Parts: sequence; structure tokens; C-alpha cells
Amino acid sequence: MQTSVVSFRSRRRPMLRRRSRVIGVVGVIGGLALLAACSQDRSTAPTLRSPEDALGKVTVFPLNAIMAVGDTLTLQLSARTLSGAPLTTFDSVEYIPENPTDSLRIRISPAGVVTAVGPSGQNNPVLVQVIAFKGGLVRADLAIVQVTPTRLVGAQLSIQPAPGDSAKMAWGDTKSITPAIFDAANDSVSSPTLRLEYGPGDSTLLQCYAPNFVGTATITQAQLQLSDCGTNGNTGQVGLNQIHAWHKGTAWVHANVMVYNVMLHDSVEYTLSNPYSAPVQMGPTYFLAGQNYRNSVFIAPGGQVAFINGFSPNMGNSVTFVFDKPDLVTASDPPSTYGDTTGNISTLTPIQLLAWRRFNTPGVYTWTATVIGGMEPYAGQSATGTVTVE
Repeated sequence: MQTSVVSFRSRRRPMLRRRSRVIGVVGVIGGLALLAACSQDRSTAPTLRSPEDALGKVTVFPLNAIMAVGDTLTLQLSARTLSGAPLTTFDSVEYIPENPTDSLRIRISPAGVVTAVGPSGQNNPVLVQVIAFKGGLVRADLAIVQVTPTRLVGAQLSIQPAPGDSAKMAWGDTKSITPAIFDAANDSVSSPTLRLEYGPGDSTLLQCYAPNFVGTATITQAQLQLSDCGTNGNTGQVGLNQIHAWHKGTAWVHANVMVYNVMLHDSVEYTLSNPYSAPVQMGPTYFLAGQNYRNSVFIAPGGQVAFINGFSPNMGNSVTFVFDKPDLVTASDPPSTYGDTTGNISTLTPIQLLAWRRFNTPGVYTWTATVIGGMEPYAGQSATGTVTVE
């Protein structure tokens, strides 16, 4: 029979225990020898378990919930073994809000029944850690609960780009998405805060919010967090209502939220492109004899590149940039003040510093930078690089 424990006790973040202690308490968090490789502790051999019955990933439902004061909602937990088979029973489940003062906003029963008792406030949702134990292993997930004073009737959800925005972003960028939850009278939930999700197969393209669990009196933060041998190293860098682009392509962003006991969903397909701007800096290091330095950047069509003279003013070295297709190298917006406005960049002094160029046409552009005058041994040396537009 499944048992559950709930605690609202005031907790301080515990100090991390010795690694051998961690393994002794938990066994293996990820199961099998995976944790042994991650822990770097060879004094205690882990207990090997079959992937068919070892606790793997757990998922709480719903990930997001909007409740009105007086509403109730049952958090449900699903799990799979390391081999991917479903798990339906646990030794115990613990429901713990990260902030001890959240007992003023919700109550949670040992069975995971959440009762909304007070408004959560703007941009201040309740973060509920749901921790499952099975066969000496532990896994956790995080539910986001927001409490409003009253409920909306017939609420709708939208994460579509606002007017003036678009479903485009460059890889390397982080984007904040503003969810809207509203009714037919245009009343709305103030500042809904959600865990966004990427579509199946899009984990290599997008990063969404990943929980950064807080330790409890009996479980350290490391025991909860160490699950994928460091592959979740960016945990906490992408916030609620945010996504981060890893690579080029198209990827779906999903929002699933239980709004006053009605499940709502919306999704947007994002186009992830090369950056729309990039720097090319040519300084002393790049012109040293034998370096054969190539400076290559990638941008989206219509993107702009800043070509920079990286020599210090007291060295007196100017730099020119010559393109293999100068007729396709156009003016930036606004046009450059130095080095002419289009095509090849004429003598750029270290005081003038940089010149911008826009690249509208896809293709590979080769440029050659040459040092004009100034301190030896750089005068007269050159280096090459490329701008790839795609």
C-alpha cells in the first residue's frame, strides 16, 4: 500500500554530507553503476539493481495549477523504471513546499490533496516538491501552484507571441514568454507563472525550466539533484515562463496548466535561427606569425557583423577588411560611422574601433584582415575568416 508523508516544518538548507554517507543513505539515485561514476566515491560499492524494477524518472501531474481560495486539487505522480516500464506503487511519497511560509497559502494532505487557503501573490507561486521513494532509491519532481482570490469561469490559455513579438529566436538566446489566462469578460489571472515544456524530440533544440530542488531534514539537495550524471548542468539558468534555444531548427513549446480544475493547453512552434549579430575582433594575437588564425561566425540572413580593430591605441595599428563578395556586403542599420558604409572596410584605426556590415544573402563570405602601419611585427600581416549566412 502506498504511504505518503507531508511536512510544512521550518527547514534550513542542510549542509551536504560526505559522499560516502550520501550513497549509504540513498543507494543509487539514478540506479545501477551510473551514480558510482558520478559520485567519484569508490569507498562504498553501490547496490546494483535491475533496470526493470529500479526507480527512474518521476513526473507530477499537473505540473502547473491555478486554484482559487477554497479549491482542492490532488497531485498525482507517475513513474517509470530505468528500462522505461511504468511504475504504479511507491514505498512512500513526500509532498514538501520549498518555502516553509507557503503553509499560509496551501495545505497538502499525506495523499497529495492540495487545499488553497490564501492568495499566492503576483509572480510568487508555491513550489511543491513531490519526492518518491522506491527500493532505497529516490526521485523528485516539482509542481507549480498559484492561488487567486476568486476563480474565472470559462478560462482560456494563450502563450502565443504578443503583438510586435514573433515565434522566432536565435540559438544561444533565452526568451521570456508571457502566458495569458483570461475569460470571456476579459478578466484574467494576474501574472501566471508556468513550467513550460518542449515537444517530443526537441530536447536537443530547447531548454525549459528544470527544478533546482531544496534539501530536506532527511534528504540532501545533492541526493535530489544528482540524477543524470551532470547532463542537467544548466539547472536553474532558465526560469519559469522561459525557454532557451540550443541549436537551429524548429521546436514546439507547450504550456499545460490545470486552471480551476479544468486542464488547458496551448503550444507555439518556434523557429530557431543563427544569431542576428556577431563580432569579429582582430587584435595582436590573431596576427602573430604562424598562428594561421581563422575567425568564423554564423548569422541569420539580414544579420549584422561588427568588425573590430582589437589593437590598443598606443600600438597605432590600423586594420582593413576586404571581402570576396563586397557587392553583397551592405550597410548596417544605422550605417557605420567609420570604415565606409558598404562593401570593403577601409582603414579602421584602433581609436575608431569598429565598423558594422549587414549580410542579407545566404552563403559563405570570406574576408581578409590586413594590418596597416603601427607597431612591429604586426604591420603588413594578414589573417582570414568567414561569415556564414544561413
